[in-house]
Amino acid sequence: MQNSVAPSNGNRSSRIVRLRLSTGHRIEVFAHVLCREPNSLLAELAGRQPIIECAHRDGRLVRLLVNCLRHCLSEDGRPVKKFVPPEQFDDWRQLITEAQYWRLPNVEQLVRDASSGVASTITIGYHGTLALGRGTFSNDVNFRKIDRILVSGKARACREVFGRFLNETRDWDIDNARYTSRFYLIHTFLEKAFDALAAHRYTLVSSSSTTPRCAKSSGRRVHTKANTNNNNNNSSYHDERKFSHFSQFVFVRTS
Repeated sequence: MQNSVAPSNGNRSSRIVRLRLSTGHRIEVFAHVLCREPNSLLAELAGRQPIIECAHRDGRLVRLLVNCLRHCLSEDGRPVKKFVPPEQFDDWRQLITEAQYWRLPNVEQLVRDASSGVASTITIGYHGTLALGRGTFSNDVNFRKIDRILVSGKARACREVFGRFLNETRDWDIDNARYTSRFYLIHTFLEKAFDALAAHRYTLVSSSSTTPRCAKSSGRRVHTKANTNNNNNNSSYHDERKFSHFSQFVFVRTS
């Protein structure tokens, strides 16, 4: 009577495992590639079954993780190359989440390292003036008045930062990977916009502003209809338009 011979490690490593994706496609890969992170969910499944169902996951992200296992890790799971994403790739958070789901810590770190080198820029602009009171400029409180806060940058980044406060009606069908200068916020609180950017690790790198109109008059009196009808109002400061200006702030995230 012959004893059955267990398959050797070499036979197991050359075994092909198929990953079924939600698109109907499949990925064929050697089992030893999926086992380069031995404590991962992929290694666990590859060790006991020839087919791994991935229909409940994003097939594009699964393919990227498998390619990272193939090309960026050695047989013992050590990183040997940098992860290089496809051109125009911008789904870093989703890819990191996918790596966490499959319990791939080394791959996750490679993805994080790659994402830290990708810069993201958002520009905030607004048209503003001073809301003048009924009295003269010197004896009344004059508040900042903002007409609208404009947002420019990559669509995905703008949506990520401002969420439901972002008005997209001027460019509603734009793809996430494209850039736009036609978004604006549904509120006019400049500090609220800055807080949202800071919460997403954006840093102010530049700002600029146009000169208010009143500064261009060099102190000359401007006779308006209001000045003619009211002897007490002998200054051009009552016209809010003379304080109108445009300011913009450039924020950058590099990690």
